[in-house]
Amino acid sequence: MQDERSLKKSQTLFADAGDCIYSLVQLYDAGSGDHISGFYPRFIESGKNAHIWDLDGNEYIDFDMGLGPIILGYCYEAVDRAVAEQLSRGMHFSLVSPQEVEYAQMLQKHIPCADKVRFFKTGSSACEAAIRTARAYTGKKHVIRGEFHGWHEWTVAAEGIRQGGILPEVRQYTHRCDYNALDQFVEIFERYPDDMAAVIIEPVIIEGPKDNFLRDLQDLCRSYGAVLVFDEVVTGFRFDIGGAQKLLGVTPDLAVFGKGAANGLPLSFVCGKKEILDAVEKDVYFFTTFGGERLSLSAGMAVLAELETKNVTRKIWDTGLELRTNVNEMAQRLGVRIALVGMAPRLMFSFWDRKGRFDNELKNIFMQECIKRGVFLGWTVFPCFTHTKEDIAAALTVFEEAMKKCLSHQNAKDSAAAWLTFGRNL
Repeated sequence: MQDERSLKKSQTLFADAGDCIYSLVQLYDAGSGDHISGFYPRFIESGKNAHIWDLDGNEYIDFDMGLGPIILGYCYEAVDRAVAEQLSRGMHFSLVSPQEVEYAQMLQKHIPCADKVRFFKTGSSACEAAIRTARAYTGKKHVIRGEFHGWHEWTVAAEGIRQGGILPEVRQYTHRCDYNALDQFVEIFERYPDDMAAVIIEPVIIEGPKDNFLRDLQDLCRSYGAVLVFDEVVTGFRFDIGGAQKLLGVTPDLAVFGKGAANGLPLSFVCGKKEILDAVEKDVYFFTTFGGERLSLSAGMAVLAELETKNVTRKIWDTGLELRTNVNEMAQRLGVRIALVGMAPRLMFSFWDRKGRFDNELKNIFMQECIKRGVFLGWTVFPCFTHTKEDIAAALTVFEEAMKKCLSHQNAKDSAAAWLTFGRNL
């Protein structure tokens, strides 16, 4: 029974972590993010396809997928084989890797804006390179950013949280605007008409572009001489082999890819138009020892080969659509205020109270009931290539059981609120 599983090893090791690991975890700025204390394991021991096992041997169907990088599945044979073959020849040398050239040529075939490519290790570093490139190319200072683009100073300055070590004067040059809110972008451009270097946004977050948003934003950037950067760290390869830019038919000036590029190995890159990258080549400094590290590049080539020869993207879309359709029909049938929203490759559960406000209690109950029954969720649902029909059927059964628990809580909470309102009206 999942309800009777032990988390003893996981909890014991985590208790020791505070004495040696800064901030305890690497992946979440809020500790363990949405992972409910006392119910979620703190450590994952291993994974295969779409399943993971914690330190205590408990098995889960995973929909967090390492926060998105695992698009094929854990221990995916073709990727692991490519890495092992390169490992036998060496991981890293002091000259350019042949794989850099071959992989870049593969990327050029699929990504519309990829005239030239530069490799990094993390999405944050690649975003930093894109913004530095844009500022060097335009000679301007101000940047508009979207939701999240990493931990570097220029972007965290617009977060409003964890501002330690950020120079106050940096904040004046970074502005945050909401996706699909073109009027917000226009207002910032009009405030700094001669000093806008770039706009960096994710081409798709949860909702898709509305009212010609991306094309109008592209036109706005062009009219003010700013560089349009798509942060495709999440969407790249997951939405389409050429990124969301290819799917949506809008080609940015620069783009940043990461996460799914190497199915879990650290690999990211910035790519873009030749005239921009050539213009700044002698002026911009981004050189890094492990940029050409060969295990990750070999993994990236293997991932791209799988995307080229198998229906990976189609399977991810189909799995996401099946989940979204069934979850929402289920929630509607039960009458619980839960929905699975977003485009199929990147979904998110939504929870709300009787007044339409986000209901954190409902979310916590749902997630704790899912993890007790062997389904691992984070803040985003990421379908992968090796989620099977059996995985989806099992997950849907768990979701329904969790929703019924949520419904009991929802009804009790609504009844209490109704009685309170009634009492006030007496």
